[in-house]
This record gives sequence, C-alpha cells and structure tokens, in this order.
Amino acid sequence: MEETKMNYEDYIGENIREVRLSKGLSQQAVAEKCGFSNTMLSQYENGKKTPGLFTTAKIAKALGVSIDRLYYGDENKAFISTAPDEGRKIVNCFYALWEMGIIDYYENFVYNDYSSFDDKNKKRKQGIYLNILKYPDSIKRLIESLNGFKARKETYQTPEQYLEMILDSVAVEINHLIERDKQEEEIRKKNKR
Repeated sequence: MEETKMNYEDYIGENIREVRLSKGLSQQAVAEKCGFSNTMLSQYENGKKTPGLFTTAKIAKALGVSIDRLYYGDENKAFISTAPDEGRKIVNCFYALWEMGIIDYYENFVYNDYSSFDDKNKKRKQGIYLNILKYPDSIKRLIESLNGFKARKETYQTPEQYLEMILDSVAVEINHLIERDKQEEEIRKKNKR
C-alpha cells in the first residue's frame, strides 16, 4: 500500500485564516504585528503565495501559536519532534537581556571598580562583574556580534535574517559545547567505575 505524502505548505494559508478568525483578529491587525500589508496576508491566506519559514514564524508569533499549528493545522499532528535546544535557550536569554539594555560586553573591566572609561565617548560605562560559568567565549562572541549588528543594522538588506543567523550560529556553537561536556562527563563516570 503506497502512502500518500501530504504537502503541508498547501494548507498554511487556511490554517492562518482559521487561527486568525478563531482569535477574532482582522487581517489588518495581524499584518501590522508582522510588519507587512494586509494584502500580503490575504495572499498567504488565499494560497496565492506561500510564506517562508521566517514569515511563518512572524505570523505564528502575532497569532500566539506555534509554527507547527500553522504548518500542520494541529500541534499534535506534527511529525517532526525535536530535542530541546539548550543552546538556543541560552542564546535567547542573553539576547533578551542585551535587547533590554540590561547586559553589555566591554573589555578591560577592572574588578572592584564599577565603571570604566569608554574611549570613543569619553564617558564612564557603568557595570558590574558578571561571572559566566559556562561557554563564556561563545557568550562574549554573541554580545560582540549583537553590538556590531546594532551599529550597522541599516546596512543589511534583511536585518531580521542576519540577526537570526547570529543567534543560530552561537546556539549551534553552544550545543556543540554542551554535547562535548556530556561526552566528557560520561567518560569521567566510566573511568570512576
């Protein structure tokens, strides 16, 4: 018996419309949250265009549902199950703190001196020592990359995609380090026996 494969992309538009209507939202309201026109959203809902993954993620966020809900129609019908992505959780936490202006990274921190000079602006940067116990090089690279992105954001053709690339690359790096740590722990346990 031959199994028929379902093309889930054919149903994204219907699923978007279904969720939007169930939440009592207009196309205009959802489109504004996503940063594009209601005409574009209408084209997605009517199947004239298929949103890419990044756009689907924006729509899912605007509707308060998962991407699986829009892609598969029901989160329980998703055939892809993913393991928890610890690296992405770590990156998202640091990104949220950075975006809110709570954390930053700068060199030449002096312990017990809660400020240092910023050579460019000749101002004192305030801060405290934050001891990052795991993956400090990756987290430093993340914050440096975010600072560079912020300074040059207008020069990128698709800044949201570039930002996502930064977050993904550091998350992958941290996931590799987590896996390495797990393997080293297993070896230590075996050697203790």
